[in-house]
Amino acid sequence: MKTAILNKGKETKYINGYPLIEEEDIYQQGALESGDLFHLKTAQGDYIATGYVGFQHKGLGWVLTYDEAAVIDQAFFENVFELARQERDYYYRIDGTNAFRLFNGEGDGVGGLTIDYYNGHLLIQWYSRGIYAFRDDIIAAITTVFDYTSIYEKTRFKDSNIEGGFVMGDAPEFPIVIEENFTFYNVHLDDGPMTGIFLDQKEVRKKIRDYYSAERRVLNLFSYTGAFSVIAASEATQTTSVDLANRSRPMTEENFGLNGIDPKTQALYVMDTFDYYKYAERHGLTYDTIVIDPPSFARNKKKTFSVTKDYDKLIKGALPLLNRKGTLVLSTNHSMYPLKSFKNMIKRTMTELGVSYRIDEVMGLPKDFKTHTQYKPSKYLKVVFVTLMD
Repeated sequence: MKTAILNKGKETKYINGYPLIEEEDIYQQGALESGDLFHLKTAQGDYIATGYVGFQHKGLGWVLTYDEAAVIDQAFFENVFELARQERDYYYRIDGTNAFRLFNGEGDGVGGLTIDYYNGHLLIQWYSRGIYAFRDDIIAAITTVFDYTSIYEKTRFKDSNIEGGFVMGDAPEFPIVIEENFTFYNVHLDDGPMTGIFLDQKEVRKKIRDYYSAERRVLNLFSYTGAFSVIAASEATQTTSVDLANRSRPMTEENFGLNGIDPKTQALYVMDTFDYYKYAERHGLTYDTIVIDPPSFARNKKKTFSVTKDYDKLIKGALPLLNRKGTLVLSTNHSMYPLKSFKNMIKRTMTELGVSYRIDEVMGLPKDFKTHTQYKPSKYLKVVFVTLMD
């Protein structure tokens, strides 16, 4: 077994369960390559954990076990998958929802790997070449532990020789239809990096429908396939969806149609968000709920956008469109943007503008997206509901 020796003083966080083995903490690592198993040891040579090499998030790899005698094979992955399956028992039994996360990386014990369930169809996502090296054992374990109709995979690392797609089972025709909170959405498992819906926002979508849509005009920015708009439309006076991607319009229209909503009764714009702000102001358009859920980083022909640098501009642009006692739903999935910093940015922006407001609540990941108590970036989703005061 290969070894990686820690710098003196760095052993405590790993002894306490920190899962990402950071390169800057390593004093000596030998010739470690992607997919290698290794023992993580103190400067004195004492065993701490067994990890695998999978370069991700500035890390050398992830801890797999704290048992020096453990064998990392199909049986090992079967055990961690079985625990994950038991913890998701609620989602298998709940009415009105048939899509959820089965296995969530380091939260479930194997960083760099996720498995999602879409009404019987499984999607494996590999986040490094290192975890992909265990593909045969992992897929064999998945087929042993989980029931499935088909299995698909996506690689989230760059390698021209590896392609994702269909793995096994009965391949469906896409899109397949999934249900979430009694609302229907189209999903593609074989078309680029995204599927058509972000499962981590399921509880946020329900909250918007149940508390921030009735008799309201709802604006959904960076709307993608319109998931927030579709669930809000059952209660809202009208929804408006805005996204720069041309393909967002037909996908959003299809999702409205799945739920018996005529897309022509809703407003859809293929437009940059900041351009839409100007358009809405010119036309006197205002809203009672505005959902802002941008990508962490984006670039188009006109500008570059970064959540950590530019989110305040989104808030400033939205406020002139927000009606009295209206609500901003402010969301980010930037794993390295702490909740405290995000809330401070909101406070600073609102204070600068002299806006009186209250924070109704703060939401994060649903329980199927299990997080790691020692690794704060695993709690990447932050959603703050901000309502204007009189």
